[in-house]
Amino acid sequence: MNTRLLLFIFSMMFISCAGVKKNIVAPETYTKLLPELNKIKTSEIGSFAVYKENGYQNDAIEIVKTFSIKPDGVLKVIEKGQIFIHKYNTNDYDFYGSASNSEFGVAIPINGENPLIYFKSIIDGIYSTGTNYNELTLIKPKEQIDYIHIKVRTKHKDYFKKEFIYNGRVGNALKFIYREYINDYARPAFTQEVQYDLSENKIIGFRGMRIEIIKATNTTIEYKVLNYFEK
Repeated sequence: MNTRLLLFIFSMMFISCAGVKKNIVAPETYTKLLPELNKIKTSEIGSFAVYKENGYQNDAIEIVKTFSIKPDGVLKVIEKGQIFIHKYNTNDYDFYGSASNSEFGVAIPINGENPLIYFKSIIDGIYSTGTNYNELTLIKPKEQIDYIHIKVRTKHKDYFKKEFIYNGRVGNALKFIYREYINDYARPAFTQEVQYDLSENKIIGFRGMRIEIIKATNTTIEYKVLNYFEK
């Protein structure tokens, strides 16, 4: 086998490997804190006065215009508002998968060209012949795929949420409910009721959180958050 042929085979293997290399996109952590520190805020009874949430989120795209395709001759409508989560990427595409169907999604070319639809199985598209790529079939829809980039929060075992809820006033006493959710959204909440005497101090606290009470009635509370919950 001559040297030129060996170089050609090697280069083709390199290009092929570059195309199929997958980089899994892991979710990123986020922290949500409400309301803003040192700003006067008014909340009604039953609403949270302080809120903290730690969790995970993924990059995603949201379709902003309904379009349709016909893989295998079957009409499939992609509705406005449908969300596709960033699953993995290669040197050529970012792949955004459907939450309800892991074998279907949107492939966005790295070079900035128009997005494609991808399928797990090898099929021929009605609008154009599907291109086989990394054991996927890429199809260019007749219509332009319009989308926006968003963040999507995902359930995770390390999800954690804390709420400090105003529960009314009796004389000089203010009542609150502390509630926390651990792991995923469906787990039962841990709840604790607390009460403070306003005649002693206008600043109240719980687990490192500090609130300055400005005004409180049986329906609303006006306050400032001085410090959030400790970790």
